[in-house]
Amino acid sequence: MPPESKSHFIAENATLRARLAKPGDKLANQPSGNRGRLPGSDIAESKRIEDALKASEIRYRRLFETAKDGILILDADTGRITDANPFLQDLLGYSHAELLGKMLWEIGPFRDIAASRTAFRKLQRKGYIRYDNLPLETKGHRHRHVEFVSNVYRENGTRVIQCNIRDITARHQAEVALAKFSKELEKRVEERTAELLTANRLMKKMLDEGKRAEERITKSRERLRNLSRRLQSLLEEERMRISREIHDELGQALTALKLDLSSIRRSLVSDGLSEQSAKIHEIERAVNRIIRTMRRISTELRPGILDELGVAVAIEWMAKDFQNRTGIDCKVTIKAVDTISDTVRATAIFRIVQEALTNIMRHAAASQVNVSLEKVDDTLIVEVRDNGIGILEGRIVDSKSLGLIGIRERVLLLGGEAVIRGKPGEGTLVRVTLPVGKEANSNA
Repeated sequence: MPPESKSHFIAENATLRARLAKPGDKLANQPSGNRGRLPGSDIAESKRIEDALKASEIRYRRLFETAKDGILILDADTGRITDANPFLQDLLGYSHAELLGKMLWEIGPFRDIAASRTAFRKLQRKGYIRYDNLPLETKGHRHRHVEFVSNVYRENGTRVIQCNIRDITARHQAEVALAKFSKELEKRVEERTAELLTANRLMKKMLDEGKRAEERITKSRERLRNLSRRLQSLLEEERMRISREIHDELGQALTALKLDLSSIRRSLVSDGLSEQSAKIHEIERAVNRIIRTMRRISTELRPGILDELGVAVAIEWMAKDFQNRTGIDCKVTIKAVDTISDTVRATAIFRIVQEALTNIMRHAAASQVNVSLEKVDDTLIVEVRDNGIGILEGRIVDSKSLGLIGIRERVLLLGGEAVIRGKPGEGTLVRVTLPVGKEANSNA
């Protein structure tokens, strides 16, 4: 409960008590013959004031007991605890009886910190003390961090101290973690900066070598392209391996768990334990949700339909799934393509369409998408066209457009061409042509 709430109730009670005293003063000032009798209106007013005073005290007590901050009330002259709310008792691990009547510095968590005698004398002098981050150890030896604010008030002629204690342990832990992360990030930035400076010096040296440097750069680019090729291959292999492990091992374990839970639930039902059975049923539903999520993740990593039924069927499945998830109408046209025996090209085509649909979902604001795959002579042609907001020329060649870069790199590794164009308000076209006869020298 904040200090202003306390002061508000003190002022309210003082006003009510002053009003309550007026009928008594009036009675004392009456002539001797009429003393002891008040008019009915004064008696009714006294009753209303007494009821209001009781209601005010009840409201204060209710706020005091339900506050989500710890509150201690002390005698300002002696430092003895006169009251403590339930939240503080839970926070420190002390019962109300253990706190009542103790000096603040006799309580373990405050023995050597904020409530020392020196701090208490300062509080008596200044009427206010604040600690923004005070480490405490509870009775159960748990380490907590609190915000500690103390104020001195006068209540019914008596000076009292209210200590508001807010648990900021979670915030402190987050700040510590953030500071640690920032330090690590700074270290990584420094290391990366040093690496980049070294790379820049090396590049300058290579450029200064003239023609020989150009040859080295060409060879370096070829090595990077070969590395990219290899990385694409490893990525697809790893996706396939993880997808299978998730589907086979995790799927079997979850299915077995679901069957066990179903068996337990039926046993509980037969024993008349309906409440326990309902809880088990809830767990069954949670397992079902996990199974669906597991299957979705496995499919996104590497859809089995691509390996089992080929890229044409896989594209039709992907388009249907895209339409169901986004509500965007997606039409697929397949011409003269049954299967593609080259798994490298089949995978590349699938990933290109997948990346194009992902970009449409994120940026295009389209209502219609057309996907086509056809074979013309010795060339495979893939097109993905939408009727969305279009794409600016600068975005097509932007180094931050990693999805488009990935499409172009895949096509380049297979000796093909990629055309990406669009105009604001007229939609976007991704058109890829791949030679069929020319074998890829590595995975794309």
